[in-house]
Amino acid sequence: MAGPVKRPYDGTRRQEQARRTRARIVGAATRLFEEQGYGATSIAAVAAAAEVSPQTIYAAFGSKPALLGAAIDVALAGDDEPIPVFDREGSQAAVGAPTPADAARAFARSATAVLARAGRIVAAADAAAQTDPELMAMCIGGHQGRYQDFQRTAQAFEAAGFLRAGLTADGAADLMWALASPDSYRAFTVIRSWTTEQFEAWLVDAVGRSVLGT
Repeated sequence: MAGPVKRPYDGTRRQEQARRTRARIVGAATRLFEEQGYGATSIAAVAAAAEVSPQTIYAAFGSKPALLGAAIDVALAGDDEPIPVFDREGSQAAVGAPTPADAARAFARSATAVLARAGRIVAAADAAAQTDPELMAMCIGGHQGRYQDFQRTAQAFEAAGFLRAGLTADGAADLMWALASPDSYRAFTVIRSWTTEQFEAWLVDAVGRSVLGT
């Protein structure tokens, strides 16, 4: 008599389940961090919202700061694929634009999309970092990484001959970093009640005039 048939181990299916669970946790954490603040959000609350156990969160992320970092990374990129923001379609459309006017529009479109996704979670992290040295180091590293992306964009604009006369790549990066910052986005969309479309239109004009001289 033949014994029971053993099913082969389906590692791909388990990996996909783990990925979906991780995405559900990140989504719940992002929502709670944005709505309640980092300090007021417990791992237990995230677990309840994601319908998992706290142990599952610790196993997947290790700590609450690491969970915040993962939430920011996903918000910046738009998904959990391991592709840097600079290498994604939006950023590459800006550095490969055929004219300064096209470059201003592509940069503003890409930067605004990132800010619309990640502006609130970055603001929550920055607020929590004021009293948490570990988070402060993480936030500073994140903002420095954003600056480096803008620096690479500015260098591409310089190589294409797009920069305003007398402006260096570093000077252009400084301007873009300030104009397309989470603080600027929040000031206009929250305090001034602009729509995302209004902010993008303003950013096209601001970058075009101050960086590209269009």
